[in-house]
Amino acid sequence: MIRDRVQVALRRMGYEVQRIHPRVSAPAPSTRPIPPALQPVWPLPRRADGPSDDEIRDVFARFDSWQYAFEFEGGLALRAHHKGETKPVSDAPERPRQRFRHFMPYVVDSQGGSLAGKRVLDISCNSGFWSMQCALLGADVVGFDVRPENIDQANLVKEIVGVENVRFQVLDYWDMTPDALGGTFDVVLHLGLLYHLAKPLEALAIAKPMSHGSILLDTAVHRSDNAMMKLLWEEPHDIQMAGRSGVVAIPSKRAIGLMLRDLGMQGFELPNRTTDLPPDYRNGRRASWLISV
Repeated sequence: MIRDRVQVALRRMGYEVQRIHPRVSAPAPSTRPIPPALQPVWPLPRRADGPSDDEIRDVFARFDSWQYAFEFEGGLALRAHHKGETKPVSDAPERPRQRFRHFMPYVVDSQGGSLAGKRVLDISCNSGFWSMQCALLGADVVGFDVRPENIDQANLVKEIVGVENVRFQVLDYWDMTPDALGGTFDVVLHLGLLYHLAKPLEALAIAKPMSHGSILLDTAVHRSDNAMMKLLWEEPHDIQMAGRSGVVAIPSKRAIGLMLRDLGMQGFELPNRTTDLPPDYRNGRRASWLISV
């Protein structure tokens, strides 16, 4: 009773008392071998009979936002941009290449050192940066996104590069099934999406049957030593945001560990092997896992 009275008095003064859970020691560093370095295919190649520089610039300019900066052979470079305020972290042209060097060596290593002939699914593919990289590494790629304009952008990049081993389609995440996407995949890329969803555990449960090999999970994380979720509200006013209005959940690393355990999946958090990483990876606000299914 005394404790309750103290809490009520403190609340009236604007304070809240909460139980602080004891810190749990971080797991020991993994002894997993570090795979060889891998560079992205950059700048992207162009097919000989493809659109001209002016034609490409004209089509790029028709879209309000581009998630990724693209550079093509011949010196054509097109920047990332979004509606509203400038986002220097996410719009940095080197960001996707830094991320590639961070986690793609592990993806390729998980497939015996090559993606040639492998089936890759790019969930929420946006304008197709990751789909294109995997296709240029020899994979048969399927990418999907809930926004039709993102698929239009991805198909434009495909036309410029001239690859045939990638296809894109409009699909909602919650409608994802092997039947809808032509079977299961050796590799599933689950990049930059989990923290835009309200139900991350259910989302991972839907992703699990899509792979008969590996899932690469790359996500923003809530910086906490506890297994918890940070809830935010997002509006779909920009391609960087959730596809619909509502609550989204940002999991902590320990929360991700518990979700993988609940789903019977083994996940290996990728170490930061270099300082040549975007700032959100260096400061612990983003992380990647290679998950065995």
